[in-house]
Amino acid sequence: MKKIFTFLSLFAVALTGSAQQDYQFTHYMFDNLSFNPGYAGITNSICGTVMGRQQWAGFDGSPTTGLLNVHAPVRLLRGGLGLTYINDQLGFEKNNIVRLAYSYHLGGIGPGTLGIGVSGGIVQKSINATWITPDGTPAQNDAAINATGDASNISEMVSDFNFGAFYYAPNMYFGLSATHLGQADMMNVNIKNVQHYWLTAGYTHTFNPKLKLRPGLLVKSDAASTQIDLNANVLYKDMVWAGLTYRLGDAIAPMIGYQKKFQNNATLRIGYSYGITTSQIKNYSSGTHDFMINYCFNMEKPPILQKSKNPRFL
Repeated sequence: MKKIFTFLSLFAVALTGSAQQDYQFTHYMFDNLSFNPGYAGITNSICGTVMGRQQWAGFDGSPTTGLLNVHAPVRLLRGGLGLTYINDQLGFEKNNIVRLAYSYHLGGIGPGTLGIGVSGGIVQKSINATWITPDGTPAQNDAAINATGDASNISEMVSDFNFGAFYYAPNMYFGLSATHLGQADMMNVNIKNVQHYWLTAGYTHTFNPKLKLRPGLLVKSDAASTQIDLNANVLYKDMVWAGLTYRLGDAIAPMIGYQKKFQNNATLRIGYSYGITTSQIKNYSSGTHDFMINYCFNMEKPPILQKSKNPRFL
C-alpha cells in the first residue's frame, strides 16, 4: 500500500496544473484571514488563531496541516494588518507559506464594514522522495525528475500575492478572494502554483437569548475542480456549540466547541471536528482530526463613568 501511495503522490504532483493544491480546514469559519486578506482587522479585535489537521489518519503519507494567524485593526492605516503562516505536508511534498496582509476598511455600508485587502509573501515547496517508476526506469534518466540515484531532495521558493474583499456585519459575513495571483512557476520542482478562487459566507440567526443557529458556506476552486463545504452549528448560551460540516464527495464532519468570554470583550474559543470519509479512501483511513484555538481581545478600555453632584439634588 505504501508503494502504491508513493506512486500516486508522484502522479498527483506531476498533474498539479489541473488539481487543487491549497490546504483545507473544517474550521474555516474561524480562519478567513489565510485565504482572504480583506478580513484583516475587520472584527475590531486583536485575534490569534491556531489550527491543526490530520487528514485520513492511518493512511501512509496522509496530509497534515498546521496554521497560525494573527490580525488586528490599525486606525492609522484606516484598516487592519494580518500575518499568516501555514505548514502543509502531503507524502513527500512539504509546503511553507508566509503572508502579510493589509485590509482597507470602508464603514457605513449597511450594518457592517467592507474590507478590501491584499497580501504578499512566499511559498516554499520541497520534495524529498524515493522515486518509484512503474516500468523500473531509473529515476535519474527521467528529465522531469531532479534526482541523484533513486532519491531527490529539491525545493524552490517563489513570491505569492493574493487579493480579497470581505464584508462583515454583526450577524453575517461574505467574502470573495483569489490566491496565488500570477501563478508562479516552480521550475526546480516542476510545479505551477495554480491560482485559486474562494467564496465564503455565514449568517447567525438568533432563536432566543440562549440559542443561535450559524449556517456557513465555503467554495474553493482552481477553475478545473471545485470543492464545496456546507456547515451548520448551534451555539447554546454563547458558550458551547455543536454542528456538522458536509464536504461534497469527500466527508461528513461532526464538530463541537466551547467559548468563554472574559472582561474587555475578550473571547477564547476551542473547537474539534472528526471527519468521516465518504470516498473510497474510507477503506484505508480511520477519519480526519481537525482542531482550532482562537483568542480575541479588544485593546480599547471601557469608558469611565463620571459622576457629578448638583447642589439642588444632594
